[in-house]
Amino acid sequence: MAKTYEFEFAAPTEQLFTEALTAVRALGFSILNHKDEATSITFNTGPSIWSTAGQDMTAKAVALSPSSSKLVVSGKTARKGSEAQYGSWGERGRIAKGLATHVGRALDSTAFYPGEGETANGTALVGELAALAELHRSGSLTDGEFAAAKERLLVRV
Repeated sequence: MAKTYEFEFAAPTEQLFTEALTAVRALGFSILNHKDEATSITFNTGPSIWSTAGQDMTAKAVALSPSSSKLVVSGKTARKGSEAQYGSWGERGRIAKGLATHVGRALDSTAFYPGEGETANGTALVGELAALAELHRSGSLTDGEFAAAKERLLVRV
């Protein structure tokens, strides 16, 4: 069973979802679906050193009160063709934490509460990933260069 990561924010559900969608795009992930629900998005992270087809992740904003909500992130290792991949060595957790950090920074919120045993570290990494994604999107980096640079960054984690 896949682990679920939950992060609480002092923001309404709609605002949290908007920032999560923006973060997914800024990080260069491929959106697979966000039409089913106004508060849920499914995306693929692309290949990395840990997985050849990346991770298929879902991020959902869930209301806790009118002014607070939580981001629930889960996922599974994506398939490449008909073959399943094996192992991701904590990649989904790093992605979930990086996404939550990016969202928290965008909300300019000090009300970011990592789950048990987790920290809010990773802001610099997320910023570097966002910068790489922008270079890739602008055409300054090829797909291969982007994947290699992303792998080098994630190896440091």
